[in-house]
Amino acid sequence: MLDHFRMFADYNRWANRLVYAAAAELTDAELRENRGAFFGSLLSTLNHILVADRIWMKRFTGEGNTPASLDTTLHEDLAGLTAARAAEDERIIA
Repeated sequence: MLDHFRMFADYNRWANRLVYAAAAELTDAELRENRGAFFGSLLSTLNHILVADRIWMKRFTGEGNTPASLDTTLHEDLAGLTAARAAEDERIIA
């Protein structure tokens, strides 16, 4: 069973890398543009996904910080968010 979870974590990291690579092709204005999505912009949606992963990891492990709300902005720019996403993916895999 543990092998399945590791496989899913690896897949999640791979998919996140693709999403963030595609996001890196956009301008800052495009990342921040309100797209009518629940969290508005792509940057806000990516922040939300990282927030949700941190909340779940806190529940699973009892470790880490829990953001105050689901719409917490962890990083104002894609570079910081990309680095945080990569670190969280490694934490999930570990």
